[in-house]
Amino acid sequence: MTTGGSPDGPAILLSLARLTSLWSSHDYQRRVSVAAGVSLDPATVRAVYLLGLADGPIRPSELAGALHLSRPSTSKLLGRLEAAGLVDRVPDPLDRRSLGVTLGADGQRAFSQLFGAGIDMVASATAYWDPEDVDRLNDLLPRFVAGLLAAPAAPHRKETL
Repeated sequence: MTTGGSPDGPAILLSLARLTSLWSSHDYQRRVSVAAGVSLDPATVRAVYLLGLADGPIRPSELAGALHLSRPSTSKLLGRLEAAGLVDRVPDPLDRRSLGVTLGADGQRAFSQLFGAGIDMVASATAYWDPEDVDRLNDLLPRFVAGLLAAPAAPHRKETL
């Protein structure tokens, strides 16, 4: 592994920053919700996505961390989601005294619609690409994400003078 980084590192980082900034913006989440045909506020969209991608129930504290919310804000959000029929609280299989959160039937439908809208957006963004380029992105992007997840948060950089 090199510490100097790739000469393309700045361009990749700028593209990644633009993508994450756009994708996580409230305006964009609202547009995705409208495109998906679901009437959800941006915080709810993010929660439904996280719960839909999870491999089972999530503890409220984990959801708070993933959403960058305080525990009281997460509790209020979960109350709204539960009242709307989007989530179910279920016993935590590791600690029966605790409850986890999972999508209910309506939440699963909302997630499917949001995910479908996301697939349509990807198809639209790559509509004029060569199929080989789409295949390359499909091969490389999971490797890139895995590399980011495995990398230290702030890798050591050699200082140059």
